[in-house]
Amino acid sequence: MQNQHDRGRRDGDFFLSTPTEVENELPFQLFGAGCDFYQYAIERPFGFPVYQWIQTIRGTGVLATQGTELPVGANEGMLLFPDEAHRYHSVDEPWYVHWITFSGHHIENMLHYIGMDRTGVYRVSEPPMIESLIRKALVTLQSDYPLRGIDGSGVVYQLLLDFLKYYQREGTESHDRRMMRLKPALDLIEAEMHRPISLDDLAGSVGVTPQYFCEIFKGVTSHRPTEYVNQRRVDRARQLLMLEPRTRISDIARRVGFESDSYFATVFRRFEGVSPTQYRDMNANKA
Repeated sequence: MQNQHDRGRRDGDFFLSTPTEVENELPFQLFGAGCDFYQYAIERPFGFPVYQWIQTIRGTGVLATQGTELPVGANEGMLLFPDEAHRYHSVDEPWYVHWITFSGHHIENMLHYIGMDRTGVYRVSEPPMIESLIRKALVTLQSDYPLRGIDGSGVVYQLLLDFLKYYQREGTESHDRRMMRLKPALDLIEAEMHRPISLDDLAGSVGVTPQYFCEIFKGVTSHRPTEYVNQRRVDRARQLLMLEPRTRISDIARRVGFESDSYFATVFRRFEGVSPTQYRDMNANKA
């Protein structure tokens, strides 16, 4: 079997690094990256020592892990957890990939939160976004900048955030796509928060039933629509309390959509822990 790095060196570009002691103290460490890499068959009975993401650019492959074989095609990548036996090879030649290797104390928890909780094949809704980040990782590793390890740590963190946005579970939309579907409703809240906004208004803005709107809204924001609207109204009220110290609190309450002063005070205290008056007094010199 030909050495994959020899072929990868000719057809693409890659870089491997050993983190310094200082870099090992960072929450995330970037170990290596490869772009436009010709992927030969790999078998690792003892796994790989760090996390690896391998994203298909052209062709197709298959990943064998834990007794199952998973196809890897367009818009998909393999996430390999450390020290887990696996092997992979091309099906449709040539198989070209981008890859990135990384580690960190909090990565496993973040991946579990995202839903990418095991070695496997995962689909992403916006492959170019992650591909460009891997290219950035390669440039960072190849740099002679003394603090490139810190920049590399930032790249790994951004990779995890991109997984959160673009990972697409089977039969569902990615977080990013669901957020874009909600954008008309979010824009409506920002533009019309000075008046009552009904659930029917919000659902109608995205063309779904109120019940389904509540479901997708909580799935994306982790909040019920009413709770989110009140949070945004309090956020706007905080700004006005600081920027307009002479404006009456009751007037601010009306401008952000609260018709009752007492209800405004109750909601404000729930989110901020203090009353509107106390908040203004505490921040009197910060505007």
